[in-house]
Amino acid sequence: MKIFLLIIFLILTNCTIANVIPLVIEDGNNKNTIKIIEKLIEEPYQVNGKWFYPHDYKKFEEIGLAQLETSLKNGSKTKNGEYYHNDTLSGAHRSLPLPSIIEVTNLNNGKSALVRVNHREAFSSIKVVSLSEAVFKKLGMNRNGDLVKISLIDSNESFVLSKAYTYDEEKKVVEAPVSSVVIIEKEKNDLSANNKNINNKNLYNKIFINIASFAFKESAQKIKRDLSNYDVRIFEKQNLSGNTEYKVLIGPYSDVESLLIDLNDDTFKKYEDLSIYLI
Repeated sequence: MKIFLLIIFLILTNCTIANVIPLVIEDGNNKNTIKIIEKLIEEPYQVNGKWFYPHDYKKFEEIGLAQLETSLKNGSKTKNGEYYHNDTLSGAHRSLPLPSIIEVTNLNNGKSALVRVNHREAFSSIKVVSLSEAVFKKLGMNRNGDLVKISLIDSNESFVLSKAYTYDEEKKVVEAPVSSVVIIEKEKNDLSANNKNINNKNLYNKIFINIASFAFKESAQKIKRDLSNYDVRIFEKQNLSGNTEYKVLIGPYSDVESLLIDLNDDTFKKYEDLSIYLI
């Protein structure tokens, strides 16, 4: 299988030059077929055993927790070679193009700002972005973390890889595990109720931790039994493909502070795909 992927990679990159890296995924119905469904703009990389796949997104929206940037100091170089300053509106993300412009909205007060993404960080689906101190101040955010929505506005074409790869670099790309998640994008109706309450303090009604989503109710019920110490509920809805799915949710939480307390519990560390769910 890896040899086949390498052949596909070399054909698509003319053996030496890789302007973009095709992301491939096995067809769920036929393991012998491969679909090219997105473009990677950097080599896949690994953090704490988890793989990440930078994409050339055409559209990207995500809801989750924003944290204060602490790994960079004034004058430090960011991932794309720029210099970091905490008084500029900048941020870090695990897979958006570098650089990108995103709109960050504080869902607790409705304030928003345009932020330049120029670094790699926030390696989870629940803590979705790291932001400079200037962004936190501008949006009136809690320094321990706050709930935001991020939307991709624009990206700079200059980030696309155009250099020749060495054999070892090509091998690293091909040997990365196939990504089963291409894009994290919240459904439009997740915030439909919030739009009616735009003048209220919060742009949401209730906050939940989404533990996992299943096609079979029995699987969701098993997770619920495993988390009997928490307020767990199973939420049934149709996904974008029209199929019924069962979301295992914990909550609701009345504020971000109480959410952060539970997220620090070791119980949740074994669940890799935690995300924020709003109604």
